[in-house]
Amino acid sequence: MNIAIAHHSLNIPGGAERLCIATIEALLRKNHEVTLITVEKTDWQTVTKNFGEIKLPEREVYLTTSKISKHLSNVSIASAYFMSYLAQLLISRGQKKYDLLLNTFGDIVNSIADITYVHFPLRAAGQLSQIPAFSNKPMWRFVAPLYGKLMRGLDLVSPGILLTNSKFMREVIKRFLNRNSLVVYPPVDVEPFSSKCYKNRKNGCTVVVVASYTPKRHLEQVPLIAKHAKSARFVIMGKADKYSLPILRRLKKEIKELDVENRVSLLQNVPFNKLLDVFSRSEVYLHVMPFDHFGISVVEAMASGCVPVVHRSGGPWSDILGCQQGRYGYSYDTAEEAGELIDMLVADENLRIEIASRAIVRAKKFEKNAFMNRIAEVVEKVAA
Repeated sequence: MNIAIAHHSLNIPGGAERLCIATIEALLRKNHEVTLITVEKTDWQTVTKNFGEIKLPEREVYLTTSKISKHLSNVSIASAYFMSYLAQLLISRGQKKYDLLLNTFGDIVNSIADITYVHFPLRAAGQLSQIPAFSNKPMWRFVAPLYGKLMRGLDLVSPGILLTNSKFMREVIKRFLNRNSLVVYPPVDVEPFSSKCYKNRKNGCTVVVVASYTPKRHLEQVPLIAKHAKSARFVIMGKADKYSLPILRRLKKEIKELDVENRVSLLQNVPFNKLLDVFSRSEVYLHVMPFDHFGISVVEAMASGCVPVVHRSGGPWSDILGCQQGRYGYSYDTAEEAGELIDMLVADENLRIEIASRAIVRAKKFEKNAFMNRIAEVVEKVAA
């Protein structure tokens, strides 16, 4: 088949981009012809640096060579950028050049393509505290009704099939989009974590947190949890840029005010080898983001031999831990409860090892090959 895969840009090193790259590889493996449709031209050298060795599509269709995605915090630029992406989808569908159109970034435009993968629908942003970085609450209250009306119209004209990343997100999509979706877990490259971390355990920090320094990650909860976890040391590792400065200032202020300066460290933009080293020295992985779509870092931590402690919401709890307290990890509702669970795991090494051994096996359920087999199967069923 001649298949077009649409993704606004692969120049951003995120989970959605990793999924798009794995989708390209999965369909090439099945001998399909693959064209990549993007707003901005892909910098394949940077993509390879971010994701390692990858399979390239036969063709790429793009609108500009400029890296506009670097400036999406500007509302005017972001609006024009994603309207351009919407136009690309409409044109690609109208031209009928492809046997199948697959949109791997369906968060903003949930329709038009034959298959759309939705990581988190923007229509749910306001109620689930995930307002996009290029907006703010007052602006979103004004824009959201207009945006919702446009998207509902497209849903009626050309709905297509929806895929999503967790059972939790399936319910969110049903609630906010009033549409059914099929769960296809995203690809997680568990091998480096299991081979370089779990098999080479070292002494070091107790609790590790991996999250970008952005408001929706709710990292301000970490110092508060550290205050309740009397015997643990914490390391936060995350991507940071100029837009992260307010979050970093707030974190440093709270760490000082809560008197946990000697037990909470902040690391920014760490290289992959450093991340692996910290994982190999950690006993517990703390995930504080509520209503997270899936939680790739949770799976990576489990493959490393860490016991996850996650907020009792979203994909980390419903899909990764399977709503089973104490089997593959633990969930919490309050900072005090999280602190108590961490102290319990630090004190009871036998319990921690027992849960970690089950978590490592569980992590393999989400590995990359499982995703590639599943996405290829779905594509071929839809096209049949």
